[in-house]
Amino acid sequence: MEIRSRLFEKYENYTLNIPLRGEDKVLVKKDRVGIGDDFLEKTGSSVKKTIYLPTVLHVKSEDSEKYLVCMHGEYIEKGEVIAKKTSSGGLTVIDLTSPVSGILDLSRIKQGYVDILGEERKSIVKSNFEGEIGAIDPTTGLSLTTDVVAVDGVVGSKKEGTLFGQLDTLGDGNTIVTTAFLEREYKGKIVWVGPYLYSSIAVELFERGAIAVLTYAMSYEEFRDLGLPIMIFGGFGSVHCDSLFLKKFLTFIGKYVVLDHRQNQLFILSDLSPRNERWFVNQYINQSVISRSATSYGYIGKTLEYNQESDFVLVDFGKKGTSLIHIGLLDFIDL
Repeated sequence: MEIRSRLFEKYENYTLNIPLRGEDKVLVKKDRVGIGDDFLEKTGSSVKKTIYLPTVLHVKSEDSEKYLVCMHGEYIEKGEVIAKKTSSGGLTVIDLTSPVSGILDLSRIKQGYVDILGEERKSIVKSNFEGEIGAIDPTTGLSLTTDVVAVDGVVGSKKEGTLFGQLDTLGDGNTIVTTAFLEREYKGKIVWVGPYLYSSIAVELFERGAIAVLTYAMSYEEFRDLGLPIMIFGGFGSVHCDSLFLKKFLTFIGKYVVLDHRQNQLFILSDLSPRNERWFVNQYINQSVISRSATSYGYIGKTLEYNQESDFVLVDFGKKGTSLIHIGLLDFIDL
């Protein structure tokens, strides 16, 4: 008897906290929010320019703050020095000057970003979900009880708290993308980039206002060095991202999500009807499995035969063909 692992787990009446920024205003006047209701009013300034200090000054993102010579909220003129780096011997100095005039926003400086803001504007978040509104606390945020779909991350950046935003995608979400796919801003969005993430794409997305990036796999060295809010669902390196996972995940594009760094989970504010209600597998034939074998890691297929004496299972992986795999290297899943 095997336990069934759910790649997309439905939780009914799940209570989570929607983080609130200081200028956010809750618009819901009743105890319940419905689809199409005005949910939040967000006040923020347009971003005139974003600068990634590690690229300009050749420093680590977590060290960026020490090179600043301006303060958060300060108005700066075009050409004014924002940051300065002096070489160890003091022979060379790199000055970072502002390309535009505006208000300096250092809320993302720990990730290496300096934003220069323009005029203030307001935006309304309309809900595409239903739920019960609970307590509203400036520290913990807004308590919401609703149906969610949870996706476990294999690894995520070690950031505190949660992030709330609309799930967006770069390109079609199925293919590995380059910077040529970046055509617009992603302000306030949590962006799925596809099966693999390059560090250059992550940097560009955060420069365009994304608050978090999701992918299936990326280089461990690049993940470690970036230090940005990233969640990986598959693993490090060239991990296969199966089309069946992508097909299901991409149905949630446009939904609002909460990225929980502490639990290493993505909570999608949406409903889901699981194919199998039972947690345990009662037969081994015609079941969905994901391979953990080195030769077929990450591939999703259907079980055709099971030899109880050897504990080997014949699995049909579609275009990849069939493989004989030990049952200990298979996870029985629900999709």
